[in-house]
Amino acid sequence: MGFIGIVVGLLILSVMMIVHELGHYLTGRRLGFAIEEFSIFMGPVLFSKEKNGIKYSIKLFPIGASVRFAGEFDDDDQDKHPDHFFNRPRWARALVIGTGPALNLLSGVLAFFIMFVSFGYTLPVLDTVPADSQAAAAGLEAGQRIVRVNGKPVRTTLDYSGQVMFLPGDEPLAVQVRTTGGETNDLILQPAWRDAYRLGITIRRDEQQRIVIDAVEPDSNGGQPVLKAQDILLAANNVPVDDMAAFSAAVEASAGGPLEIRILRDGQEQTVTMRATLYHDLVDRGIYFTVGQSVGPAIGQAFQWSWSIVKVTVRSIGMMFSGSIRPQDTLSGPVGVVSMISDVVTQSQPLSEKIYQLLWMFALISVSLGFMNLLPIPPLDGNHLVLIVLETIRGRRLSARVQNLIGIVGIALIVMLALAGLLFDILRLAGR
Repeated sequence: MGFIGIVVGLLILSVMMIVHELGHYLTGRRLGFAIEEFSIFMGPVLFSKEKNGIKYSIKLFPIGASVRFAGEFDDDDQDKHPDHFFNRPRWARALVIGTGPALNLLSGVLAFFIMFVSFGYTLPVLDTVPADSQAAAAGLEAGQRIVRVNGKPVRTTLDYSGQVMFLPGDEPLAVQVRTTGGETNDLILQPAWRDAYRLGITIRRDEQQRIVIDAVEPDSNGGQPVLKAQDILLAANNVPVDDMAAFSAAVEASAGGPLEIRILRDGQEQTVTMRATLYHDLVDRGIYFTVGQSVGPAIGQAFQWSWSIVKVTVRSIGMMFSGSIRPQDTLSGPVGVVSMISDVVTQSQPLSEKIYQLLWMFALISVSLGFMNLLPIPPLDGNHLVLIVLETIRGRRLSARVQNLIGIVGIALIVMLALAGLLFDILRLAGR
């Protein structure tokens, strides 16, 4: 990670936290709560100014934000001050607490909207259906809208991805589609396989648009690989790699017989002889969606995508606790978030692509942050909302002893999750 990338990552993460605290602050000001301090960042105070009885501070470490309400803690003198936090009406306290996560959710929706109108968005409407796909075999056609997958409603393409990402490719997929005429059909995509000869490599394009071998599979050339990572492909049986379709056809036509592959290795052009390996490939499902960029549908899609993220988050948490997926594949902390943002900033790619990815990450993390803060876990906002509900039912607040016990248990859980996230972040940075 580069220094600039880390700084940008910290600032973007801080913007999300500032938005959250602004929700609390602005609602509190509007409803007449006494506010002692609003701070940007954390650590020692660099700059501070007081206005209308509120202290505004900028602190040293460029991450986070906070707002402190008068009477927010039990050791504050609350009896004489009707504008102190716990002396305000329950509905007002609930609004102050709830608007923090709400602003995170709305900022995520806004980021999605900007991204959609600027770069386009996919709709769960089928584009061209490949003839040799599972979708074609099942009878799906271009223009049909997928409305359910395995019985679950699909309102965005993320809903579809959230269902199939955890589904093995060799299992049937039940889809419900709505035709252009308004009819609803239930279809089953059945897995199928086809034989194909391949070199047993993964490739990429370098900055000069050359085809570079990234990795070589162990079973390449019958288990005796002759190609190496970083080799540059030039031709197969004198068919140039510039025409990838023709190059692949030449490999396929060899049918496992001798195949001459011309490469550039360590700056020297050479030809190696090998045999293509027979693979049994799973036929592609063939689900490809149309792209839109109209402003009207983008508004609805921005809200629906945000809701889709919440559903995927809930499902991922459930699968993590059930053991279906590993926690290290799901859980990430601030270090991981900053690392992902830094990678986007420092990667060599067009500026438009960086902006697109940063908008996507901002929207994703903002929605997730808003939703997670509504969970009834101390010291998150959701726990405070639950305590207000209990206070309303009982007619009085829980005792300080009970609240402290709940807080200790919740903080212990948050600390454990934070440490786990940090550990997984470090392992990912270490390549493990």
